[in-house]
Amino acid sequence: MQSGDGSERPGFSAFEARDDLVKYGSNALLLFLAQMRLGIDDIEAFATNALTDHSNDKKSDLVAVVNDGSKIVVAQGYFAQNPKPAAPGNKAADANTAVSWLISGELESVPDVLRGAAEEVRAALLAGTVSEFEIWYSHNLPESTNVQRELDQAARTADALIKRDFPQADVDVTAREFGITSLEAEYARTQAPILVADEFTLEVPGGFELSAEGWSAFSTAISAAELRAIWSTHTTDLMSPNIRDYLGMVRSVGNINFGIKETAKSEPENFAIFNNGITILVNDYELDETASKLKVQGVGIVNGGQTTGAIGELSSSEAARLDEAMVMARFVKCTDPTVLQNIVRYNNTQNKVEATDFRSKDPIQERLREEFSTIPEAEYRGGRRGGASDAIVRRRGLLPDSSVAQSLAAFHGRPNLAYNETRTIWDTDAIYASVFRDTVGARHIVFVFGLLRAVDQAKQSIMAIPETGRTDAQKRHAEFFRSRGSNLLLVAAIGACVETILGRPVTDRTQLSFKMNLSPAEATQSWQPLVDTLLAFSKNLAPATDQGLKSQDKVAKALEDFAAMVEATRSANPDPFDALAASTLPATPTEGAP
Repeated sequence: MQSGDGSERPGFSAFEARDDLVKYGSNALLLFLAQMRLGIDDIEAFATNALTDHSNDKKSDLVAVVNDGSKIVVAQGYFAQNPKPAAPGNKAADANTAVSWLISGELESVPDVLRGAAEEVRAALLAGTVSEFEIWYSHNLPESTNVQRELDQAARTADALIKRDFPQADVDVTAREFGITSLEAEYARTQAPILVADEFTLEVPGGFELSAEGWSAFSTAISAAELRAIWSTHTTDLMSPNIRDYLGMVRSVGNINFGIKETAKSEPENFAIFNNGITILVNDYELDETASKLKVQGVGIVNGGQTTGAIGELSSSEAARLDEAMVMARFVKCTDPTVLQNIVRYNNTQNKVEATDFRSKDPIQERLREEFSTIPEAEYRGGRRGGASDAIVRRRGLLPDSSVAQSLAAFHGRPNLAYNETRTIWDTDAIYASVFRDTVGARHIVFVFGLLRAVDQAKQSIMAIPETGRTDAQKRHAEFFRSRGSNLLLVAAIGACVETILGRPVTDRTQLSFKMNLSPAEATQSWQPLVDTLLAFSKNLAPATDQGLKSQDKVAKALEDFAAMVEATRSANPDPFDALAASTLPATPTEGAP
């Protein structure tokens, strides 16, 4: 696939190398964009839940609630097979329809394909966690004024509906066209350590310099007001070395960015000692001691993106005392590419959005990484991140941390935790210990991860069938899979009746694994026949999906009803059950006995 103007572009070359996205057709480029902008580590799992593209989708191709409910993304995707001067404006205008149905349409009249997304969007708005509502139009053609005009109208519509129906919400609504120029810029941000090449002169109170072969660093403090002024011009381009953009602010005292803002407003004189400060990559710096000024060429914030964003987003009234606030700052110049890569890797902010960072040195994760070295065609990083481009590089055999945690939590009976509180698994010691138990090994992870992938593939197969070509059973399965979190609920249901499936008692489910040392792809294939069989009982699970798996009573009842159906029908179709049982450890008590 080529960009619409037929030119060779690095971003599109990287996109074309992503053969894993081909199956998503016209939405492939949209998913590539989402992975770059949102830092998605498992694009297949994301696509399973976020894509809504359908003949009756009310003009929504993708709807996602991300960043722990702080951001909603509603997106349209288009891919031109031949060069054109601009993307169709009517598809941008369709965003008006999309946001209207998602935010304010009567749920009973919202099409089934979109109802689960609408429920999730409204629940997040009602909870007050949403600070950003973004409307995207992704395509492979030049950007145009006409398209942006239509998107701006959609943003005004969304803003008006949110203020009317969710008056307690405090949400910034934006709309943006991502054509060939902006898509290339997004890709460049993942590759270039320093995207903002401008020269800045900053007032400093002095400082000191450290250096070694290949690098030098000057430590000082800068005015928070000057930092805000730089942000106002360059915004998230400043974050090019940082693996995360500014995450926005959930309005609660427990949120880091909220706290940064409150300190800057109420105690600016203490900001320098309350805040960890920032680290900035520069192409060059020069200190004028006489004038107490530091001249820097190029700015890329490698650590402290949340501090910068929080200060930068202060309103004029909130920034009234910002001249009193100083930010500790370290300016780093590096000419050694290897050292530069490690600076980016090791200096990224330890923010809760990547809670896996705090567990990467955990003994359990260390052990699991060692065990995975013996698993064929598999890579498990256990919280270790490789750098800014990880999200968009296709790593074959990679088991993403988030999906591993979700599959473990769901299989062991906690689908709500798996879908709604994935970050909590890594954040909270007690929950982390309950999911990543000492008895969990690499081969058990392959076992449950393969099940999750088999469920996702079952969904993709059903959704790929045109609605007019679906049987009644397939229509029921499609209706179930349209509900958010349905894939994890099915994993939980299969885990709950695993004794019936295997035909033998299981004293410790963490010991379940395949007898053969299978790759994750082979594990998926081993599960697929059984998953396809058990889809017949998806109707029994449907009642638990109406609240995004948040009703514990409904989930428990659904799992009970599902297990009863499996128990009642296993003998009628034993082959897929027996095949999985024969390939699974622990074996029956007599199997392998002398």
